[in-house]
Amino acid sequence: MTVIVDPGDDLVHTRAALAAHDPLAGRITVHPTPGTDSTLALAHDVLAALGKPVPVAGYRGHDTGPAWALAAAWILATGTTHLLLLRAHFLTQPRLDALLLLRRRTGLRLTLVVHTSRLPAGVDRILSGVRHHFADATALLPAADSPSAADCPLPRPLANRWIALPALTTLLAFDEPTCPCRCSAPLAPDRDFFPPVIPQTTQAEVAWRLHRATAHPHLAAQLATAVFTAEASP
Repeated sequence: MTVIVDPGDDLVHTRAALAAHDPLAGRITVHPTPGTDSTLALAHDVLAALGKPVPVAGYRGHDTGPAWALAAAWILATGTTHLLLLRAHFLTQPRLDALLLLRRRTGLRLTLVVHTSRLPAGVDRILSGVRHHFADATALLPAADSPSAADCPLPRPLANRWIALPALTTLLAFDEPTCPCRCSAPLAPDRDFFPPVIPQTTQAEVAWRLHRATAHPHLAAQLATAVFTAEASP
């Protein structure tokens, strides 16, 4: 684990850290929600950095486990290898423990940015039991270059528009009378079904929306499978 020391809380270094955020290259920068030391809030910050909608519905409000499990699942699924956390001088023991567990689950390289001249006593005590090394912000967070045209996101022609997709074909399973435990699905040609042809522009827009529609990886995978195969389970 690397601890970057930014003694002057220099805006240049914060901008450089934010500019380093590149999920497609496996790097995310997490800027924690201010004014809270909630472990759940930090999990939501990580999910948000991964491009997922938060808060996550369907779980008890104070249950932190599911949110961190979802974050780990998406980190592994997207090939994320580096996590840089700003404002690390506000870390509490539970939050650092959650980050270390996330690192163990995923193999992340974890970098903490401390915007003070010296570590607060509480953070110093927390880090004392964790193997880490210090680095200077000037060396690792140089001034960020101005964004070029190549860095700008590509336009989305189908943004905010309804998308026509092939109708879903229900996939049925039939139990054989002689062996109820064996199931077989009908073959596609038997149903006059052929995989749908989806234009590349539509594929890109659907993938963009799926990526940001849910924080639940299983649901996202099921939706993606249904969209691109036009097949649904009963």
